[in-house]
Amino acid sequence: MKLKYYQKLFFAYTLFAGLSEGLIAQKRPDTLVIGETLITNIGYAKQPTRYVTSAISTVKGSELQKTFNTNIANTLYGRIAGLTVNQGGNEPGANAPSLAGRGRNTFGPGDNMLVMIDGFPGDLNQLVPDEIEEISLLKDASATAIYGSRGANGVILVTTKRGKVAPMVINFSTQQGFSKASSLPEFLDSYNYATLFNEALANDGLAPKYTAADLAAYQDGSDPYFHPNVNWYDQVLRKTAPVSNYNLSFRGGNTTARYFVVLNAVSSQGLLKNFGDLDDESINSKYVRYNFRTNIDINITKRLSATLLLGGTVEDRANPATLSTGGTFDLLSKLPPNSFPVYNPNGTFSKNATYANPYANLLKTGYATSNGRTLQSSFRLNYDLGMITEGLSATAAVSLNNYFSSGSDRTKQIETFILSKGAAGDTIYTKRDQTTSLSQSDPNLGQYRNFALQAFLNYHRVFGKHDITALAMFNGDNTTVNKADIFSGTNSANLSLPYKNNSGAARITYVNSGKYIGEFSMAYMGSENYAPGKRYGYFPAASVGWIISNETFLKNKKVLSFLKIRGSYGLVGNDEIGGQRFMFQQLYPFAASYYLGTGNIGTTSIAEGRIANPDVTWEKERKTNIGLEATFFNRLDITLDVFNQDRSDIIVTANRTTPVLLGYTDLPYSNQGKVNNKGFEAQLRFRAPEKKAFQYFIEANVFYAKNKRVFDAQTIQVNKSLVTEGTRLGQPFGLKALGLFQTDAEANASAKPIGTVVKAGDVKYEDIGGPLGVPDGIIDGSDNQAIGNTGLPELTVGLHSGFQYKGFDIDFVFQAISGRTVYLGSNQFRPFQGFGQAGVIALERWTTQTAATATFPRLSSSDNNLNNYRFSSFYQRDGGFIKLRSAELGYSLSQKIISKVKLKQARLFLTGTNLFSLDHIKYGDPEALGNGYPALRTITLGARIQF
Repeated sequence: MKLKYYQKLFFAYTLFAGLSEGLIAQKRPDTLVIGETLITNIGYAKQPTRYVTSAISTVKGSELQKTFNTNIANTLYGRIAGLTVNQGGNEPGANAPSLAGRGRNTFGPGDNMLVMIDGFPGDLNQLVPDEIEEISLLKDASATAIYGSRGANGVILVTTKRGKVAPMVINFSTQQGFSKASSLPEFLDSYNYATLFNEALANDGLAPKYTAADLAAYQDGSDPYFHPNVNWYDQVLRKTAPVSNYNLSFRGGNTTARYFVVLNAVSSQGLLKNFGDLDDESINSKYVRYNFRTNIDINITKRLSATLLLGGTVEDRANPATLSTGGTFDLLSKLPPNSFPVYNPNGTFSKNATYANPYANLLKTGYATSNGRTLQSSFRLNYDLGMITEGLSATAAVSLNNYFSSGSDRTKQIETFILSKGAAGDTIYTKRDQTTSLSQSDPNLGQYRNFALQAFLNYHRVFGKHDITALAMFNGDNTTVNKADIFSGTNSANLSLPYKNNSGAARITYVNSGKYIGEFSMAYMGSENYAPGKRYGYFPAASVGWIISNETFLKNKKVLSFLKIRGSYGLVGNDEIGGQRFMFQQLYPFAASYYLGTGNIGTTSIAEGRIANPDVTWEKERKTNIGLEATFFNRLDITLDVFNQDRSDIIVTANRTTPVLLGYTDLPYSNQGKVNNKGFEAQLRFRAPEKKAFQYFIEANVFYAKNKRVFDAQTIQVNKSLVTEGTRLGQPFGLKALGLFQTDAEANASAKPIGTVVKAGDVKYEDIGGPLGVPDGIIDGSDNQAIGNTGLPELTVGLHSGFQYKGFDIDFVFQAISGRTVYLGSNQFRPFQGFGQAGVIALERWTTQTAATATFPRLSSSDNNLNNYRFSSFYQRDGGFIKLRSAELGYSLSQKIISKVKLKQARLFLTGTNLFSLDHIKYGDPEALGNGYPALRTITLGARIQF
């Protein structure tokens, strides 16, 4: 068989880089274009991109290296069309975001995407960019049906780097830098706090708390112990926290063996000040992780090859013990600046009867540590069965992934005193807390283990103009965790029953004349979680494609280089259905104890648990996708997709169909819920001619999705405004605010909550319903309605661009989102609640002098005003924004310079993340408006060299 040049390229790629997917030599029609992205990972196989009829988007690992973050998922913002990255926490080691493929598709708890690393389930959060070749997002049924009951939420495929037939190449890189809060809550100083608190008391008809002398002392700082003015954020936080990253990799090989080895160390410290040491342990929060990976491909004989993939992590995390760092920030946002000084005059720690001293707690009360150890391993044998029939091969693979975690607290109590003045003006110290010795908690242990087996038959053959590729496979995996939920609310290591999935899957692709493509895929998958007879399901999908540019009437056109239309339809499933495990079994949990006879020891009873349902099964989703791919002038690539997804059989309880008079609350779970999700995607890429000195590219993607509840088994509502069907998943329901009352007369004439005195300056709400479904002059829960949007955006736009000129290069990623609502519910927007702190937004409160410009209600001294802080649209804001997610400026030294020190490449670079934001939030970051750890901006300086 004589191969043409492009066919040799394909042969080399699949032989040396694609053995993990079980494919051997391939032959493709003459229509394959040299220079395009040849290969796309379609799940358990690779395929020339132009023949792909599925909706798949891909990002290269080399692109993710340009964004520093300790969690790789945070480098994906704006890079993949259809992927929603929702920011999680920001604390070091606890900053994993949530990922959603094409938005939310279920109101059940199981909306997690399936992550496959080199063909086996894995954890994306445990990887680093330097070990990744590419990440692909599978979106439609044609791409995900082969994953059966685990593919409905979308699939993320991660391909790690492999060895190459080349002399060994050594890459080393280092980054040093810092993180800082991109924004912090803004609070009043003591003078303004006391002044406005007196105003709030007056609004409540109460006498002022602070005298003119008190206000003067707060203003001039003449009495720092009894009239303190403490900025607790300044006391506890530092301006910047160090971060670092080191990476060393080896890559090379020959026609017999190829290898890739990488070692990585990344660390990030928290924003808390370095408070010193307690038994040689830093009290600040910190996170350190070490990654390693060894990937080896070996040609044992002419027909037999083997692949060993071994990766792992060692991670250590520490944070203050008595107050988690999240709790620390919550306290900082509550603590008034005039509560007490950090230290008393005699050097002891101060506090009061309401609040702890965060400085003392962080400095002297201990720390918590947690550790994680991960090992990901797989071994694969591939055998060419060409002696039976040309193009046939077989693959067998085994995988073992193990994760072990442990953690413990070392705590003690520190002595504190309440400072006060006696009748004679003397200083009184009242002991509040007593110093205790350091104690250590029992270790908190956890373990996760996944064992999987796979077997493949692969076939590819070209018969004239007919190109046939087929795959048949078996997959079985067994997952064990040290905690199980067979009983609702029970966490016991003794109930560690394994999760098992077995499946058979197949895919066949037919290409005719390099123009007409048809593909069928299916999976027959089973799970132990369902009743016998209900454990297996069939998930088929079909797709077609037409490469129009290969037709005679369009061939060799200079303007239109490539044009393809494609469409797919199929059924996929989701087995993360929530509720409890084994819902087909009737459970009898332990209940109350009763005393029988004359003894004083109770006998535990057994009660009937939730009614079993033997017909419960997985969620199902029917996906429809139509796409178009075009290339103009061999420079401009455009991809368009429209999709419709109908999710059914979502788990609900039988509330609507069961009368309340039955008196039974633990109604059975059933598959009744339905959700529809539809939208579109657009991707664009333009690249400049390669021979010019000034190089640049522009990539953009647009993603829009809108879902709605079709049926959710909600109980029948008298007020139609409370009906959830037809609304988006996560739709907020609350009162619709009509502004602020401008006069007492207006307030007296309007609807108001029972038992609440409403005055000028209070929030006015719309009265739309009562117990009978009509306005009744009372503001209560019957007046709730759909307000604002959800926390996930409807529209997401990503822009990735780069420029290169004479060794200098710049790369940046912008992201814009719209159709998202945030709620101002944190402490800085609740002045004096619980007699706590007040944000600077209180300066914008309503008074008779500011009535025309006020954006905030009149102040109240505590929680007495039940009207103004109801969940309503008054505190909702447009959560859309435009952010510069990342930017990198680099300079590559010339070959003339680096050749003198025997280097192949040398590059210096400066990176930044979360650098810039345009949004609608005056105080804070629209992605971090809570009371917890703030959003971070990170700057690093680095170097990368190649030997």
